[in-house]
Amino acid sequence: MTRTDAPAAPVLRSTFDPDRIAEALSRGGARVPFPRAGDRAAWAAITPANSAILTRVSSAVADRPWPAPTYSQRLAFTRSGSRRAFEEPYFDRRRRLTALALALAAEPGRHDVDDLIDGLGFVLEEASWCLPAHDTQPGQQRRDLPDPQDPVLDLFAGETAATLSWIAWLHADRLAAAGGLLERIRAEISRRVLVPFETFGPAYTWYAVGTNWNPWIVANVLTATVLHPPSPERTRAIVASALTSLDGYLAHAPQDGGCTEGIMYWWQSAARLYEAVDVLGWADPDGAAQVLAHPLLRSMVRYPLVVHLGGEWSASFGDGVGRVPQPGPGIDKDRHPPALLHRFALAVGDDDVVAMARTLTPELELPVAMYRSLVTLFDPTWPDGGASGPEQPSPPTAVGSYWLGESEVVALGSADGRLRLVAKGGHNDEPHNHNDVGSFVLAVDGQQLLIDVGTGQYTAASFSPSRYDTWYLRSEFHSVPQVDGVGQSPGAQFRGEVLARDSSSIRLELAGAYPAQAGLTSWQRELRLADDGLRITEQWALAGRADGAEDDAEDPDVRVHLLLARPPLRAADGSLGLRGPDGDAVLAHLHMDAGDFELSVETIGLEDAILRGVWGPEIARVVLRATGGGRTGRGRVTISLP
Repeated sequence: MTRTDAPAAPVLRSTFDPDRIAEALSRGGARVPFPRAGDRAAWAAITPANSAILTRVSSAVADRPWPAPTYSQRLAFTRSGSRRAFEEPYFDRRRRLTALALALAAEPGRHDVDDLIDGLGFVLEEASWCLPAHDTQPGQQRRDLPDPQDPVLDLFAGETAATLSWIAWLHADRLAAAGGLLERIRAEISRRVLVPFETFGPAYTWYAVGTNWNPWIVANVLTATVLHPPSPERTRAIVASALTSLDGYLAHAPQDGGCTEGIMYWWQSAARLYEAVDVLGWADPDGAAQVLAHPLLRSMVRYPLVVHLGGEWSASFGDGVGRVPQPGPGIDKDRHPPALLHRFALAVGDDDVVAMARTLTPELELPVAMYRSLVTLFDPTWPDGGASGPEQPSPPTAVGSYWLGESEVVALGSADGRLRLVAKGGHNDEPHNHNDVGSFVLAVDGQQLLIDVGTGQYTAASFSPSRYDTWYLRSEFHSVPQVDGVGQSPGAQFRGEVLARDSSSIRLELAGAYPAQAGLTSWQRELRLADDGLRITEQWALAGRADGAEDDAEDPDVRVHLLLARPPLRAADGSLGLRGPDGDAVLAHLHMDAGDFELSVETIGLEDAILRGVWGPEIARVVLRATGGGRTGRGRVTISLP
C-alpha cells in the first residue's frame, strides 16, 4: 500500500485568515444558516413528519428524572472495565438536552422549559465532561476520578461544548432571562474546552493526526468559538491552532479519499472536517469555498458511495457496524444523517453522492448531534429541509465500480445493481483495526449476505494490549483463511498485496498478513463478480513443517471462514441458501466445488446489544476445510443468484 501523492501541502492555513475571521466574529459577522428559536416562521415551516418526531422523542422522556452519572459509575471503568456504567447516563443527558431544545424551538408553548434549564444545570455541575476512558492530560497517567480544576479535552468534552453552544445560541433570549444561566454556559465552555485547547492543544496525542479525534474535537471547538466568540485575540489564536491541526489531518489522510477507520468513523472524521470548514465559512465564505474545491475533499465525500450496499447498509471494516441499530438499551450509536452527506456533496460538487444521499431517509432520525439535526431540518437543498425541498429523484438503477488504491478498497457491482461486493487489502495496523486483510462483504438487493460482523460495545479492553482477545476482532471471525489454527496477526508488517484487478475482479496475496508459524509461502485469493454471482478462488502453498517432521506426518488444517448474516438453509443439492438479516427469502445460493472443500456451518449467538441490534440474535460461520491433505491446494466457492 503506497501513497498516491506526496503529503498534502497546508490547505486550510493557506486559505483561511485567522485575523479576518476574528475581526468578522467580533463584529457579529457569523452568518449562521439556521434559525434561532425566536424565528417562528422558520420553525413553523418544518415538515409535519419532523415536528412529530421531535414531539415523540422529547415526550418519551418528559417528567422522568434526569440521568445522574455518579463517581461509582465512573470508577466502574477501572474496577470492571465497563464503559457503559458511566457512559449510558452521560450520553442520555446530552441526547435528552438536544431533543428537548429542538422540541422547544418547534413548540415554544411547551410546559417543559424548566426541564431544559434543569438539564443544562446538571451538565454544568458535572465534575468533568471527559469520559473516564479518556481522562488523561498530555504526558500524564489516566485518572480514575477527574480533577475539576484540570479539565481534559476529549471527544465528548468537545461534543458537550458544541451541544451547549447550540442550545445557548438557539434559545439565547430565553436563557438570558434565567438568572445568569447564559453567562454560566459560556464561561464553562471556555474553562473546560477552549482554555484546554489553547493551553495544551499541540501536546494532545490527537492534535494534527490523521484519525477521527482530530477533526471531531476541532470541529466542536470551532463551533463553540464561532457561536460564542471570546476576545478577538483568543479567537485568532484558537482558529490558527485549529487550522494547523486540520491541515495535519489532511496531510495524513489517504489521498484517494478513503477512510481506513471504516464508514462509521467516516462520519466522525471526514464529515467532521466538512463541518469545521462549513462553520468557518459562516465568517469567511470565500475561504470555505476555496477549501471545498480542493481535490482531496472531493475524494473524501465519495467514500460513503464507494462502500454503500443499498438502503441503510454499508460495508464496514474495523470498528464499525454495517448499519446503525435502532436506539435501545445498551446502544449508544448516533444516527448517520444523509442530509449532512448531501450538504457536503453539494458543497464540493459531486452529483453522484448527491443522488445517493437522496435515496436515503429524508426525515430527522434522533439521536444525532445538534448541527446535524439543524442541517436535516433547515438545509433548503435537502428534500425534507425548510418549507419546501426539491423533488426526491428516483434511486439510481446501478452503482458503479470503484478502486481506492492507497486505502486498498475495491467495490464492484453487477450491471443491474443487484450485486455489490466490497473487499479490502491493507494491513493490520489501521486505526480501529481488526485482523481482516483480504476480507469482503457481499450484498444482494441491498441486503448483506456475506458480512463483516463489526464491533460491539467498547470496554476497557477495546484499546488495551488484550484488544484481540475479543472474538469479533480476530481473523477467524472474518471471511479470511486460517492454517493450523493460526490466524492473522496485528501490526503494520502484517499486510496483503494487490496482485491484479480489473472492472470485475481483484486478486490478492494474503500470506504476508500471517505470522511465520502459519507456514504460508503464498495464499492467493481471487474475487470475481459477474451479473449472476460471485466466484471465490483460493490457492495456497505451505512451507515444510517447522518441526522437521515428514510432510505427510500430519495433514495441515487449512480452512476458509465465511461469515453469514443468518444461518443458511441447506438445499437438496447440498448448496446453502443465503438470507439477509431482514427477511426469510433466499437471495442467493452458496455452492462448493466438488473435492475442494468439506463444508460445515456453525451458529454464533450474539449477546452484545449493538451486534444484536445490527444482525439479530445470531449469525453463522461457514467453515470450508481443505480435503486435499497436501501442502498446496486450490479451492473454489460460487455464490449464485437463484
